[in-house]
Amino acid sequence: MTLIAINFHGDLGSLLNRKWREKSTVAYRLERRASIKDIIESLGIPHTEIDRLITGNRAIDFHHIPETEENISVFPVSEQTDFFSPSLLRPIPLPGLRFIADVNTGKLAKNLRLLGFDTLYGKNLTDNLLAETAAREKRIVLSKDKGVLMRKTVIWGHLVRSDEPEKQLTETIRLFRLKEAVDPFTRCQHCNCRLTPVAKKSIYHLLEPLTQKYYHSFQICENCGQIYWAGSHRQKMDEKFSKILS
Repeated sequence: MTLIAINFHGDLGSLLNRKWREKSTVAYRLERRASIKDIIESLGIPHTEIDRLITGNRAIDFHHIPETEENISVFPVSEQTDFFSPSLLRPIPLPGLRFIADVNTGKLAKNLRLLGFDTLYGKNLTDNLLAETAAREKRIVLSKDKGVLMRKTVIWGHLVRSDEPEKQLTETIRLFRLKEAVDPFTRCQHCNCRLTPVAKKSIYHLLEPLTQKYYHSFQICENCGQIYWAGSHRQKMDEKFSKILS
């Protein structure tokens, strides 16, 4: 029997297919010539979740073809990952932190926009278009769908673990170290564009009577025309984000 040992570090074991789930080491039978990337993904872990691959004392890339009795260690992407420098697994680094979210993470996308992060999202965004856009614009794919993250064109991504939007936001902030880059209420919730200040007198006719009376500072999205101001809802959002960021 031709076997290799694959050692999974961090929480990677929890992502394995049911047969191997929660195991830290998998004895894998080599039945065909395959890259380590293909082998790991056949076990249920998208390549986007992997930061380093080590065999013996040397690092290897995704194209490595394992041989009999080889022992390979797989390390997860984590808060310590350098997203902005070339690496063996990702020779072309990220130019910045920009995201694209699929239909399963729409609330996460909205929360990221509220915190000022460039995040593409749309209910009509197909998996093909999502992957193509992520590759072309060098965006990080946020998804709960392993299949999306296993696409060859997806370089950077994160398999969102939690089902709860606030916990999803917390894990994304922690993983990509976003806390210091937060710039809340500067981006349109609807179309992702940057907001610009607008004089009250120029939009006065568009406001409800109570808004005309009690609020004086406004922003507008020049792309879709949506108007924003610090109403009573803002305090609730401030409290929510303050709790998450702490």
